[in-house]
Amino acid sequence: MTTLTDAINVDRDEIFKGAARLVYSNPATLTSFPGRFESVMNPTTMALVAGWTDFGGTTEDGLTVRREAELSDGIPVDQRRSPLDEGEPEKWNMSAETTLLQTSLTNIKLAWEGGTLRAHPAAGGNAAQHVLDLDAPGTVTERMLCAFQEDPKTLKMRMICFRKAKPKVDGAEMKWSRSDATEVPISFTLASDEDISEGSGQFGRIYELD
Repeated sequence: MTTLTDAINVDRDEIFKGAARLVYSNPATLTSFPGRFESVMNPTTMALVAGWTDFGGTTEDGLTVRREAELSDGIPVDQRRSPLDEGEPEKWNMSAETTLLQTSLTNIKLAWEGGTLRAHPAAGGNAAQHVLDLDAPGTVTERMLCAFQEDPKTLKMRMICFRKAKPKVDGAEMKWSRSDATEVPISFTLASDEDISEGSGQFGRIYELD
């Protein structure tokens, strides 16, 4: 006897798992949103295109991307039991979050919207060192953000890119502990580009190699 589960076609090529490689753009040198996969990374050598930088290792929770719509209450009409246009989206929101394991000063600078990162060579009895200013800036830097995923079994690859990513510094924390590795949780507000027309990826795009 044929059962319902026998009729369900499970295509392993359409199931993705695998750690995400998270990278960000240098806004001083990159202004154009990537048109193709190769605009960010060479899928053969895995080398990043100039202007893109790795965040490095993250915790086993990986990367989480959220997308939500604020829905309207509709238009009440006396002659109907239910409102008109109820549930239509009025506003879209997206965000992303991960936890960085590589707590380089560069990563802390980006996650916390730090100030100037300076290098001081050894001199006059002082050791060589780097110093990161923790200021109170009036603006938050906007960057493009991309994440890659390669399934370890099928080797299929996807890339998701966002046009406008800003770190959400409110509530950012970093724990210094004897027993655990120091981590830097980082969340991004992903904004849509109002200069981009609907149908062209106002928030961004997902790319998948065949």
